Formats: sequence, C-alpha cells, structure tokens
Amino acid sequence: LVLLAVAIWQLTKIFDLTQVGINKNSSDIANDKDNNIQGYIAFAFLGFIYIFTIYSVYTWGDLVLHTPASAHGGVVDNLMNFSLALIFFVQTVTQAVLYYFTFKYRGKKENKALYYADNNKLEMFWSVIPAIVLAVLIIYGLFAWSDIMFVDEKTEDVIVVEIYGQQFNWTARYSGKDNVLGKANVRYIEGVNTLGVDMADKYAQDDFNTKELHLPKEHR
Repeated sequence: LVLLAVAIWQLTKIFDLTQVGINKNSSDIANDKDNNIQGYIAFAFLGFIYIFTIYSVYTWGDLVLHTPASAHGGVVDNLMNFSLALIFFVQTVTQAVLYYFTFKYRGKKENKALYYADNNKLEMFWSVIPAIVLAVLIIYGLFAWSDIMFVDEKTEDVIVVEIYGQQFNWTARYSGKDNVLGKANVRYIEGVNTLGVDMADKYAQDDFNTKELHLPKEHR
C-alpha cells in the first residue's frame, strides 16, 4: 500500500508538470474583488479577537487571581499581573499591525512585489526591544524570588519544612523540635526511607514526614 501511494503521488507530480503552460480556468485565480473580501474578513476577525478578549476579561477576569493565601502571594500576584498586562499590550499592538498590513498589502492587479533583502536597523529594533523587556521581567522576577526566599532566622520565627514534589504526590518533611533538618541524599533511599534521610545524622532523629502540610499563621 505504501508503494502504491508513492507511485500515485509521483504520477500526480508528473501530470502537474505536463500541464505547465496550458491555459487554466481563470476563476481559480484570485482577483481584486477576492483580495478585498479577504482583507475585510481579516479586519472582521481582528475585531472578533478584540471583542472576545474584552468579554473574557470582563466575564472571567476575577477568576485569574484571588486573595493571596500567604504573605508572599501579593508579590507573586503583582509579577503575574505585570506579565499579563505586558503580554496583553504586545498582543493588542502586534495583532493590529499584522491585520493592518494584511489588508494594506493585499493583492492588486497593478501592484508588483518589491524584493527587499534585509534591514539592519529593523533587525536591531525587533531584537533589542524584546531583549530589554525580557531583562526587565527577569530582574523583576529575581527581586520577587529573593524577597520570598530570603529568611532571616535570627529575627524571624521560622519553621523549617522541606517539600518533595513527585508525580501525583507531595511529601513534607518537618524539622522537628530542633528546627533543623537532617541531611538527606538519594543514596540513602531504601525501604521505608523514601526521602533518603541520613538516619546517622543527629538532626534527622526528630524529623518526620507527612502528606499534609500545616503551617501556623504568621510563620515563614
């Protein structure tokens, strides 16, 4: 069957080659009216995108981010909102430009294509701006991450908990009364010691595992 399909495909290519130069039905070729219709359809689709986006934000916008459940939730939400606003702005502008040029440079009988090899200024423009935007996002994210992860154990009342993420499973290891986690290594994983805790470490003696994470209020 595969060989038959290949043979038929090759025959169709040969047939197409034999039709070169033969006048075909002009109705298969788009004219100015067809191109105008396609251009207006493109603008209509752009309007549909904007209307649906506005409707989605208005209808389901409150489902994106709720009241933060942690002290750091606000920082994460701000970063998320900043990213969404930036994406929404870029999407709005680029879609408008895309469909505008689709309409402006639609096919016309009197138009001829212009060969345009490259533009170094334009290349630099659309390379530098995304790089700057990404740098701002990354730096903002690093500051947010630092604010969340930095804990001054000398001045703050902290509880040390280690979280293990597995497929369809989470395990929390509490540090016990001494508030210090014992050492762990994958080499120690054996039998019931699924987290690889070094049981010879004195700080590991009071560590305990659980499938539910409970954190007292106002603790980090």
